[in-house]
Amino acid sequence: MSGAVDSLMRLRQRFAGEGPEWLQIQREAAAQAFLDAGLPTRRLEAWKSTNLAPLAALDFARIAPTGAATLGASLAASLPAGIRVRSLAEVLRSEPDRIAGRLGRLADPKLSALVALQTACLEDGVVIELDANARIEEPIRIRFNSSPDVYDRPSASFPRLLVLAGAHSEATIVLDFGSEKPAPGFTCHVAELLLEKGARVELVQIQAEPAPRIHFSSVHAEVEGGARFDSSISSLSDGLLRSELDVRLIAPGAETGMNGFFLGRGTGHVDHFTTVEHAAPHCTSAQEYRGVLGDRSKGVFRGRVIVRPDAQKTDARQSNPNLLLSDSASVDTRPQLEIYADDVRASHGSTIGQLDADALFFLRARGIAESEARLLLTHAFASAIVEALRDPGLRADLIRRIDEALARLESARTVGGAA
Repeated sequence: MSGAVDSLMRLRQRFAGEGPEWLQIQREAAAQAFLDAGLPTRRLEAWKSTNLAPLAALDFARIAPTGAATLGASLAASLPAGIRVRSLAEVLRSEPDRIAGRLGRLADPKLSALVALQTACLEDGVVIELDANARIEEPIRIRFNSSPDVYDRPSASFPRLLVLAGAHSEATIVLDFGSEKPAPGFTCHVAELLLEKGARVELVQIQAEPAPRIHFSSVHAEVEGGARFDSSISSLSDGLLRSELDVRLIAPGAETGMNGFFLGRGTGHVDHFTTVEHAAPHCTSAQEYRGVLGDRSKGVFRGRVIVRPDAQKTDARQSNPNLLLSDSASVDTRPQLEIYADDVRASHGSTIGQLDADALFFLRARGIAESEARLLLTHAFASAIVEALRDPGLRADLIRRIDEALARLESARTVGGAA
């Protein structure tokens, strides 16, 4: 047993006896599922391109609180009627059976060892409830802030998100993962979103925990008829990151749009694994993930689209263009279609390339310095992925953060004299 597994199983014992009986049973079953499976290795098909040896080597000193899971200041005091945002601990304490049967409904510990680990160590998180027809214009912003202990020893945190969106409700939810300072550790996050008929939910994730912290995120959404789930993920970390997204379209008219941007810096490793299951006819999905890889970083994209036999009139699109900014960077991309119906429109593709030499020459011929020209081109490539965000303030803020990360990458290239 690795140091990480041994220390986490020992530390999780402090949860023994806490919470309602159904949650205790869920934790124990998940712990056993994790012990049976162990940490994922590259022998598993889904993990062939990502090595979790750095995680296995950690000896955790504590399971830390989930951090500052807070609402934006302007929103906290003025949530519209029919919308509740509470900590998971508060819900379990005040109404212990309110989310029984829904927490853990989509994220199956038997199918993922790290989901099992997250469930076994589950303590707190955020529960968002949207009543039928409830709508909120301003994004609901939640920040999970990881921190080491006072001796900078490795800590693990296990934040959870549960979103229950009633019929024809509407909201944008922003999850911002950060860290007080660079330190070894592990963030293991699981989210479940259940969208009833006609609901519209946009989930925006910003993953920016610095190395050497390791980040894992697993998001699961179930979308009923006429509902739409939009996901936007921006991975700006320079460490080891794995992000999973699993969306099931279960009734006619369900839709999903899945956009992602990932940036590789230093020796960072970023892995995105997506699955869209079309389980009903007349459903639509569109995926576009864009990667920019510099230095000696590596990117991974695995995108699966599954069209079940009864899912006729499916419309599914998938795209993964990537830019390599150095000769030492690499990307492993595998978009996949699994189609078991015969009346389907589906497409998928990926590209790997470098900055256009003609475009660079055009900009430099007009007096623009090479580094600035490179930034202009990478900005155009990256910012296109966040243009679909509904809130203009959120869109501008995210573009700013992406530009800052790109500028750091270009600055390192210039100082290092990279080609």
